[in-house]
Amino acid sequence: MTRLSRRGALQWGANFGVATFAMSAFGTGMASAQAKKAVLGYFSSANQQNFARATGSMQKAMGADVAVDFVGVSSGPQILTAMASNSMDLCNIGSSPMLVSFAQGLPVSMVYVHKIVRDGEALVVRNGAGISGLADLKGRKIGCPFNTSVHFALIAALRTVGLSPSQVELVNLRADAMLAAWQQNAIDAAYIWHPVQGVLLQSGGTVIFTTGELAPSGILIFDAIVCRNQFKQDHPDLVLAYLKELDRINAIYRDRPEEVADTMAPFLQIPRETALLVARTTHTITPKTMLSPDWMGEPGVAESGVVTALAKQADFLVRSGQMPRAPADLSKWVDSSFVKQMV
Repeated sequence: MTRLSRRGALQWGANFGVATFAMSAFGTGMASAQAKKAVLGYFSSANQQNFARATGSMQKAMGADVAVDFVGVSSGPQILTAMASNSMDLCNIGSSPMLVSFAQGLPVSMVYVHKIVRDGEALVVRNGAGISGLADLKGRKIGCPFNTSVHFALIAALRTVGLSPSQVELVNLRADAMLAAWQQNAIDAAYIWHPVQGVLLQSGGTVIFTTGELAPSGILIFDAIVCRNQFKQDHPDLVLAYLKELDRINAIYRDRPEEVADTMAPFLQIPRETALLVARTTHTITPKTMLSPDWMGEPGVAESGVVTALAKQADFLVRSGQMPRAPADLSKWVDSSFVKQMV
């Protein structure tokens, strides 16, 4: 059965226990001698990386002389531990764990906006629980994976109606544990992403808030592509090839979601409607838009929409005790030079 979780705790000190995973899962593959090799992380959902796996397109994009290894991950900390040990080169990641890597000085860079989080992450409430709006959540049990984008979005959503985290009961649940808690009536609501979100809706739930609704208040949440710095220095051609192929796949998700569903359903052995839902709630932008001041901006700029959004999230992580300090200069971690070559 496909695992549904994709992110875990952010606390860096606790994450070095994942090093054993990194060494066992990645070490053997990296030992083989290759002229060029790219180790690419992927989460177990109907996302663009799995579309590339299903169709074999990333190998074609990078070239027959490149050994392309796809390695499954289930959390941001796994990605960061692997990159810290030079065992992973590129992967999509949530902005929260990415910020922690910046604060810790990990030699990685954000090189691309993977997707914008809108309706793909939402607050689902149990039908019949007497919850019709955010204000009704006072005193209720809400499940979400802590230290993730949904945790950040949930607290931001509560603040829009004057509620603090102490006025609700937050329950730390991995995505793959969410359904069991829901079925056992252990929680009244859940803030979560697809495909779990869709399962909860089918199990008597209703969406009352989506992450996209935070945008008017200036809160932008997105997933990014993070790259190990040494890899982009040694193989800039492979980074560019990866991003160009990702951009091509993004166009398929935007324009031909039915094709995505037809490909991903048998590959991941999931219902076609689930794959179609993921495709339709995957919101991406073009490299031209990405290069605008509202997003990553031109290479080397000190201020951009992404930098501003990350600064707001970093402040949240520090104030909530999830990160000891915010990075001094977020702009140096954002590298739009590859996107520039795609415009």
